[in-house]
Order: sequence, then structure tokens, then C-alpha cells
Amino acid sequence: MANNVITKTLKVIYQYKILLMFFVLWAHVSLLNLFFVNYRGPVFLWQENSELLTIQVHFFIALLTTFFYLTVSKLRQLKGTKKFIIADKTWLLLSLVLVLSIGFLLL
Repeated sequence: MANNVITKTLKVIYQYKILLMFFVLWAHVSLLNLFFVNYRGPVFLWQENSELLTIQVHFFIALLTTFFYLTVSKLRQLKGTKKFIIADKTWLLLSLVLVLSIGFLLL
């Protein structure tokens, strides 16, 4: 009985996994930007974090990351079926683009 409930729950979660991943990423980025710690303790940035531009930037980061995940997943599926061959240099280039984009967002 409990195993059946767990199986149904996992099926529902798997059905909406991309949407859940987007919301988890959005919450993660928003919480990371919510505060920082200095010598006096944590400083919460409530006002800056509730501005529309900040929320839009967090939304865009989560959306971009989700699209990147979907693209890489689709490429891996195509590579697994041997319909589409991706060279190792392409994966290296995509990894470099990912690292540079993370570096750009951190600056």
C-alpha cells in the first residue's frame, strides 16, 4: 500500500520535474542573494531583493539554467541513440561556454 503511494508520488514529481527544477533554482538564487555575512553577522537585503528588476534577473537566471539543462539532456539523448554524433571538442566548447557564463554572472 505504502509502496503504491510512493510510486504514484514519484510519477507526479517526475511528470513536473522541469517545472520543479525551475522553481527550486529560482528560490535558490533568490535566497543566495537575500543576505550576506560580514563581521557583525548576517545582513538581510529585503528591500533590494523585493525590487522588480532583481526578481526578473533571478527569473532569467533560473530560466536560462533550465533551458541549458533541457538542451544538454536532449543532446545526450540524441547521442545515446546514435542519431546524432557530438565530438568531444564540442562538449569541451560547451563546458567552456558554461564556465564563462557563470563567471560573467558572478562579476
